This record gives sequence, C-alpha cells and structure tokens, in this order.
Amino acid sequence: MSHSGSSQSFADEVKAIPGGEFVELCFSCGTCVSKCMIQQKLEPEYNPRRLLRMVIMDMKEDAFDSPTTWLCSACDLCYPACPQQIHISGVITAVKEIAVEQGGKTTLKTAAVDQQTCVSCGLCAEACPYEAISLVQTKVPYRGLVQVAQVDPGKCMACGLCSAVCRSTSIGVPDDYTDKALMENLWDWLQPEGVTF
Repeated sequence: MSHSGSSQSFADEVKAIPGGEFVELCFSCGTCVSKCMIQQKLEPEYNPRRLLRMVIMDMKEDAFDSPTTWLCSACDLCYPACPQQIHISGVITAVKEIAVEQGGKTTLKTAAVDQQTCVSCGLCAEACPYEAISLVQTKVPYRGLVQVAQVDPGKCMACGLCSAVCRSTSIGVPDDYTDKALMENLWDWLQPEGVTF
C-alpha cells in the first residue's frame, strides 16, 4: 500500500493508516507529554504535540527526522489522561510507517542478527513486545538457504529483550549488553584504579 501522492497532504496520508485518523483531534494540551516516560527520562526533544503539528503543517521531512517518530514505545501511559481519548501512539506509529516506507531511518541502534550463529529457535520473535522480529528463509554465506531471525528496524525499539532470551547470543543491540562488554565492565569494576595484573 502506497501512501504517497502529490494531491494528498501529509495529514491525509497519516489519516489513511489505522490509528492515524486521530491526528486532527488533538487539543495540544500537553497531557501526553506530562505522562510520557520517554520525554521525562530519555529524550527531552520527544514531543507528540510538536510531531502532530508537523503533520498538519505538511512538514514531512522534519517529522521523519524527529526523535518522537522513532521513540514511541506505544506504552499508552498517556492514553488514560488524554481528555480527547486519543491513542497518540497510533498516530505516531502511522507517521513511522510512512517514514519507513519512504526510506526514513530510525535514530535507534536497533537489534542485529548474526546469521552465522542464529539457530532459528524463535525465542527472540516470541519475546519481542514490538513484533519486530520474524523468522525468514535467507541465503547465508557458508550455510546456504536457512531460516534465521530478521529484525524490522522500523518496529525495533532497541530494548535488548531479544538479546536477553537468545541462547546462542546471535541477536542483540549493537555495542550494548554484549557478553564481552559485560566482562570488560566487571573487570574494570573489580580492578582497582592504577593496579595492573
């Protein structure tokens, strides 16, 4: 399904996707921002109201570059507090879907799969809360056509849960929570400063 078209506004594209139909109902009261853990703890530039304004004003490229487009986890902590009862996560997900379709790239370091060691057990796919992982037949060098895990970077939130359940340590967020990094951190902690062995 293509969402592009010269006669269609960006808001129309967003409204055409299930969940995006609420884009024009927001009162910009800021309740969603006040409840959002991402904005409070992770990214001060995260602001759904600002993203909705970009959509309404046809600022597509700015919306695709916004951290708000990529960081919403759809936890919906904001939903019960919203006076308009808008699932703002549905609108943000619609913007993200269009961004991915039109070549936009997430700002997150999403999970990556080592296809040489993946045993296709499916634990990562079952554990992923964002349904970002699937098992697909892939031609892998030296292994031939085999089934391996594949990550959809448009859905992955880089939470690391896939890495936590993977028994073959074949999937994980790059440069984060790896066995090697864990051992190095432990060694640094155990080794007194200035003392070498």
